[in-house]
Amino acid sequence: MMLSLLLGLLIFLSVILSGMRGWPLLWHGGLVAAALLAAARDAADPLPPCLAAVAVVAAIVPLAWGLGRLEDVPPSARERAVCMGGGLVLTVLAVIAVPQGMVEEAARLDLIAALAVILCGVLAAAARRSVVGQCAGLACALDGLMLLAGLSGRGAMLAGAVMLLGATMLVAFVCLRRLAWGRVAE
Repeated sequence: MMLSLLLGLLIFLSVILSGMRGWPLLWHGGLVAAALLAAARDAADPLPPCLAAVAVVAAIVPLAWGLGRLEDVPPSARERAVCMGGGLVLTVLAVIAVPQGMVEEAARLDLIAALAVILCGVLAAAARRSVVGQCAGLACALDGLMLLAGLSGRGAMLAGAVMLLGATMLVAFVCLRRLAWGRVAE
């Protein structure tokens, strides 16, 4: 029951706040970590979900701090509408894409939640015009990938998601700072 509530909150937060920079990422990452830890309580092998939760927190905290310090244009009303409307549609499509009977009911909910979080993050990255917002949207999508890896116990997928999040952090900390410094120098 607790895991279902956390996954529902995570989908809601993904639809509403995807693509926002800084502090909303902390809430998003915290809910992913809490869902993974709740799943670890019921898992036969609790190590993969716990490792995934640690990876999410270790990656999201510095990324949220870094993105929060960069100047960014707030999302326009159009960008917010696309993220919210598209996020709701993508969540419904994720529910339709995982039919009942394909997997057990608990695993179905996990899969739907992970798919919805990934799709909402990718949509937010595509809808935002600012590079900072795009990095935040990709971070939300990678949270969903780490959620999927942790819940399914796939270490290789978790390692790949951590490497992709590291690449997103590299873009955020190196490339965005150079862009910002280049504008100041001109």
